[in-house]
Amino acid sequence: MSRVVMVHPDLEQQIEVDEVSVPHYQASGWRVADAQQDETKTAAAKGRRQKGQG
Repeated sequence: MSRVVMVHPDLEQQIEVDEVSVPHYQASGWRVADAQQDETKTAAAKGRRQKGQG
Protein backbone atom coordinates (compact mmCIF):
# COMPACT_ATOMS: atom_id res chain seq x y z
CA MET A 1 0.00 0.00 0.00
CA SER A 2 1.30 3.45 -0.89
CA ARG A 3 2.16 5.95 1.82
CA VAL A 4 1.72 9.71 1.42
CA VAL A 5 3.33 12.60 3.30
CA MET A 6 0.81 15.21 4.40
CA VAL A 7 1.16 18.69 5.89
CA HIS A 8 -1.22 20.90 7.84
CA PRO A 9 -1.17 24.70 7.42
CA ASP A 10 -1.38 25.25 11.20
CA LEU A 11 1.32 22.72 12.16
CA GLU A 12 5.01 22.27 11.40
CA GLN A 13 4.77 18.51 11.73
CA GLN A 14 4.38 16.30 8.68
CA ILE A 15 2.64 12.95 8.83
CA GLU A 16 2.79 9.85 6.66
CA VAL A 17 -0.49 8.05 6.02
CA ASP A 18 -1.83 5.27 3.80
CA GLU A 19 -2.97 6.64 0.45
CA VAL A 20 -6.53 5.42 1.05
CA SER A 21 -6.71 7.64 4.16
CA VAL A 22 -5.94 10.87 2.28
CA PRO A 23 -9.61 12.00 1.90
CA HIS A 24 -10.16 11.55 5.65
CA TYR A 25 -7.17 13.73 6.51
CA GLN A 26 -8.04 16.31 3.83
CA ALA A 27 -11.43 16.76 5.50
CA SER A 28 -9.52 17.79 8.64
CA GLY A 29 -7.41 20.38 6.84
CA TRP A 30 -4.38 18.25 5.96
CA ARG A 31 -3.06 18.33 2.40
CA VAL A 32 -0.68 16.18 0.39
CA ALA A 33 2.87 17.55 0.40
CA ASP A 34 3.44 19.47 -2.85
CA ALA A 35 6.10 17.16 -4.29
CA GLN A 36 3.79 14.15 -4.00
CA GLN A 37 0.52 15.48 -5.37
CA ASP A 38 1.13 14.38 -8.96
CA GLU A 39 2.61 11.04 -7.90
CA THR A 40 -0.41 10.29 -5.71
CA LYS A 41 -2.88 10.98 -8.51
CA THR A 42 -0.87 8.81 -10.89
CA ALA A 43 -0.58 5.95 -8.41
CA ALA A 44 -4.30 6.05 -7.69
CA ALA A 45 -5.12 5.96 -11.40
CA LYS A 46 -2.76 3.02 -11.92
CA GLY A 47 -4.41 1.17 -9.03
CA ARG A 48 -7.86 1.71 -10.51
CA ARG A 49 -6.72 0.43 -13.91
CA GLN A 50 -5.11 -2.65 -12.38
CA LYS A 51 -8.19 -3.51 -10.34
CA GLY A 52 -10.39 -3.15 -13.40
CA GLN A 53 -8.35 -5.69 -15.37
CA GLY A 54 -8.62 -9.41 -15.00
